[in-house]
Amino acid sequence: MFTAADFAKDMETWNDSEIVASAMATLRLIYGDSIPDPTEQVITRWGQDPFSLGSYSYSAVGSDEPVNRKSLASTVANRLFFAGEATSHLYPATNHGAYLSG
Repeated sequence: MFTAADFAKDMETWNDSEIVASAMATLRLIYGDSIPDPTEQVITRWGQDPFSLGSYSYSAVGSDEPVNRKSLASTVANRLFFAGEATSHLYPATNHGAYLSG
C-alpha cells in the first residue's frame, strides 16, 4: 500500500503491528472479514531515509518515455552502473521496478 502527505508521516511513527492492523482493517472493509492475516510483511519508512526522503520518480506530461528511463539506466564507461525504480522503463516508481533493475 502507499500512503501520502501528513498521514504517511504519522504512519511512519507507528510500530509494524499498528501499520499491519490498520491495513488489514481497511482491506476487511473492502473484501470482508474472511481474508486472512498476512504471513509476513515488509514495511519501509522512506520518509525517514536520508537518501530518499520519501521520494520516487514520476513521468511528467510530455516526457519522452521510456527513452528517459533507459538513459538513466545506461552505464558510464562500462564501469559505473545504475539501478533503481527510476531506471525501470517497464515498472517505474515501484518497488519491484527497483528490485528488478538491480
